[in-house]
Amino acid sequence: MGRIFEVRKHTMFARWNRMAKQFARIGKDITIAVRQGGPEPANNPALRRVIQNARSINMPKDKVEAAIRRASGQEAADYQEIFYEGYAPHGVAVLVETATDNPTRTVASVRNIFNKFGGNLASNGSVRPYSCTPRMRRARSIPAVMLPH
Repeated sequence: MGRIFEVRKHTMFARWNRMAKQFARIGKDITIAVRQGGPEPANNPALRRVIQNARSINMPKDKVEAAIRRASGQEAADYQEIFYEGYAPHGVAVLVETATDNPTRTVASVRNIFNKFGGNLASNGSVRPYSCTPRMRRARSIPAVMLPH
């Protein structure tokens, strides 16, 4: 069809791939919020925040409503929020917050990433005392790292 079409097609598929990843992440967040506080946004501040995030990435309203319906049903995945603690190179303490339906796979992924970049996964309770300082409690923005599946 031509070089221009191939370039355009590649751009479109790259954009759709990014959107799919974002929508999947928001869908998981919706499931967690609905499980914690119910499917009604008026009574669930966590769900309101997730819906606001969904709007900010232009997620269609029907997809948001479908995710809420799916999460409020019995067949929804049961995501657990788990904290992993570790040390990055040069002894920098790292606290990793994850939401997963399979903790065994997640701990393997987190350990692999720590090992790949010269850190190590620590036991629970070894990093948390450092993160409970008043300065850390005031922090609102914590950088997130997306783990490959």
